[in-house]
Amino acid sequence: MTDKYEIEVLLRPPVELHSSIVSGLSAYVMLSLPEQLMMTQSTAYTSAALLTWFSVYRAKQALSIIRYHNNLKRTPRYYLSSNQIPISNQGLFVGRGFLWTQKHTERIYAARDRNAEKYTRPNATIQWLRRKEIEWERTYLRHITKLTAADNVLNLVRPPPKTGGDPIIHGVGYGDEQDVYLPLSERPGHTAVVARTRHGKTRLAETLITQDIHREEKNCVVVFDPKGDADLLKRTYVEAKKAKRKMIIVHLGHPEMSARYNAIGSFSRITEPASRLANGIPGEGDGRAFKDFAWQFVNTINVALFKLGEQPDYLKIRRYISDIDPLFVRYSLYWLEKNGPADWEKQLGLAESHINSNKLSRAEQGREIKAVALARYIRQIDVFDPVIEGLISAFRFEREYFQKITGAVKPLLEKLTTGKIAEVLSPNLTDIDDNRPVLDWLEAIRTNAVVFVALDALTDPEVAEVFGQSAFSDLTSLAGHIYKHGVYDGLPELGGNNEKTKVIIHGDEFSDLLGPQFKTLINKSGGAGYILNLYTQTWSDVIAELGDVAKAGQVAGNIGTVIMMGVKEISTCEMLTKQLPEVNVSEVTAVSSVTDASSLSEGVTFVSQNQDRISVSRVPMIGPADIVALPKGQAFMLINGSELWKIRIPLPTKADDKELPDDLTSMLNEMQQSYRSNQDYSFTDSIDFSVFH
Repeated sequence: MTDKYEIEVLLRPPVELHSSIVSGLSAYVMLSLPEQLMMTQSTAYTSAALLTWFSVYRAKQALSIIRYHNNLKRTPRYYLSSNQIPISNQGLFVGRGFLWTQKHTERIYAARDRNAEKYTRPNATIQWLRRKEIEWERTYLRHITKLTAADNVLNLVRPPPKTGGDPIIHGVGYGDEQDVYLPLSERPGHTAVVARTRHGKTRLAETLITQDIHREEKNCVVVFDPKGDADLLKRTYVEAKKAKRKMIIVHLGHPEMSARYNAIGSFSRITEPASRLANGIPGEGDGRAFKDFAWQFVNTINVALFKLGEQPDYLKIRRYISDIDPLFVRYSLYWLEKNGPADWEKQLGLAESHINSNKLSRAEQGREIKAVALARYIRQIDVFDPVIEGLISAFRFEREYFQKITGAVKPLLEKLTTGKIAEVLSPNLTDIDDNRPVLDWLEAIRTNAVVFVALDALTDPEVAEVFGQSAFSDLTSLAGHIYKHGVYDGLPELGGNNEKTKVIIHGDEFSDLLGPQFKTLINKSGGAGYILNLYTQTWSDVIAELGDVAKAGQVAGNIGTVIMMGVKEISTCEMLTKQLPEVNVSEVTAVSSVTDASSLSEGVTFVSQNQDRISVSRVPMIGPADIVALPKGQAFMLINGSELWKIRIPLPTKADDKELPDDLTSMLNEMQQSYRSNQDYSFTDSIDFSVFH
């Protein structure tokens, strides 16, 4: 295996073995029978030593050829326990692999040639055995096939790992493989991992999350998992526990043990809570008008609550969007106390006493008398307050009509506020008997916590989508606050601390988390220390969620590192392959010709020629078919805009299984006990309302 020649000839018999064997035997003969060869003792020893060296040298060359052939036939096994994953402060370990160059493209073209099949496919005996293992499965011969199918290093016909795909793709890198690290300096450019189901995406996420938790730097690790993958949650929990880091779990599938989190309670702009909630309402066609109406009234409610010094939540919005009267009365009285005329209470009492319930307008029927009196009185004194104007606008609608135009948001609010999930999404901070922590992003970042958000999308995808998008929007809003004021804003004793804290976000199935603010998060949050690691099955998922190819292109344009594993969709594959250059591939063409002699007098009847011609053609470095054919646990990684790495991701070992809790319930029970015993987990008194402004 050498680069000295124009074309590598690796798909051939290992002829080096012949000279190795001959040289070895010659050395043995010289040592055994020097007199018969008419050699002095010193000459025989010297010649034998040289021949032995040459024999070993040629044997190594032959062994390289044999190993190269074996790697083309089967994917090597690669296992690491979590304790064996290297932790570096300079790079992020992603597996073992090699830098893909023109040499590997040339090798893969050669390996896929028809004449190379005997070097790239198992021999006829192995193929026959694999067939018989199925045919004899229910016969008395099954005991034999159990031995041939055993996954044991002593089995000479050991079956390959059940990873599928084409082992040639990684086999062409034999001899070049090394541990591959993504430089930490590249991570602020964000990373996208694209892989179809069951191809190692979650395992890669576990590997990256493990390193982020254990790395010696100030960071907050946030994991969003729409499905609620139990193994990923258990792995994150175990690693956080080993690193002695605070762990906060928000799990919509286990609300009784979940930490509590008000996804619309923190904001930089007062309009954000209404937008987060309205994002979950369908807005296509005629539904757009109802969505806009719902946003308007939800925003009016949020502004009124904020002015009254209360934190908005889903329960309060559900209550007041069904009956606006109590909020209208509360806010109107609050405003009149601060801005009303000196005799407003007397005038309001007179207005209330003059109301005849039998002569109310249609819009006033069924309303509280006090609310009707307030509406009439405020109209008389000509109040200029946008909140009161919004509340009166909602109050003037007939109750039935108001319920119709807000009907789009009510079913969603019902789902968000029904049962135990309401205690998670609308926490009661005054309930001293509830020991579950309240997640506050700023506090989690300050304490370098590990946060796991499981959305349980398989049970209720609509709630999961709204809640996930709201949480992402909350983080986006906080990024702007951190960028302007720092992490320790509002803490005088730490206000001068300029130490950077990274927020490393891992978003599985991130297309489910996309909202209007996601584009802002991905292209403007780097200054706040945000690092995004986004996992999806195809890029079409992102396009479908955003509803626009151009918007999806904006997201793709802000991703610096792409890791692609076994994707089936060609257009997704081309996101990677079209960024790569074309390379030269050399090929040998056999040319044969026969020419009749022009004159018989010369004694030559014909002339034949045989030639080997080398031609060079330009081909893509890799094609979509190469990505489609990737075995499970393998990927192409594009970094720095031009470096293409072929990598293998380590699979978990049995040691990892022993570390994990038996089931999710036992782990959550253990977390619940820590809530009761460890005051550090309680954030009830640390809600930072400075992010409201």
